[in-house]
Amino acid sequence: MKDRVDQIILCEMACPHPLKNKTRTLRQKANGQSVAEFAMVLPLMLLLVLGVIEIGYALYEDHSITKLAREGSNLISRQSTFTEAEAALQGAASAPLTFNSNARLILSVIKLGTGGSNLNQPIISQRHVLGTLSANSVLGEPPSTSYTGSPNYSCQDADNDTSIRISGPLPNGLTLTAGQSVYITEVYLHHNLITPFDKFGISLPSNLYASAYF
Repeated sequence: MKDRVDQIILCEMACPHPLKNKTRTLRQKANGQSVAEFAMVLPLMLLLVLGVIEIGYALYEDHSITKLAREGSNLISRQSTFTEAEAALQGAASAPLTFNSNARLILSVIKLGTGGSNLNQPIISQRHVLGTLSANSVLGEPPSTSYTGSPNYSCQDADNDTSIRISGPLPNGLTLTAGQSVYITEVYLHHNLITPFDKFGISLPSNLYASAYF
């Protein structure tokens, strides 16, 4: 009897039950499927996480330049000189907005010309630019030689210098009236990626832009 029991035990050890083998195989397949599914979902998860971080940072930068543009227009509309406004805006700005090669600040005063070839033409009567980022004003780019220097950067020949005419559309369809002055601040900021978001083939605008007028 004992010999027979030993034989049964040895047989079970040598020949595992087919149900146990099937269960083990199913478990291995399930594990392999989970790994494959995770590998497929991982890029999407990374894209989502990086996108939230990158877009959130871009929105923070956009909020910063919008506030600065409003402050710039507020200052020059209150009769601060352009030099005073520049100093105040530089003091209020913080990295990455430092008005070097990474940003550009454009202060402008526009009005209708009062005589000569610029009579009733919208002109940029004052203009000052800070920062070396390659970006153009939506109002136009008259040469710096058309203006005096600090503190107010006023046009030297408001009646006959046609280069100071506005070449782009006025903000929000604004219409100028005689004797009216509009104070405009434009801010450009180069957006530097802080994540490898672009590796997924998705690009964000390289330059952010904000403007305000009073």
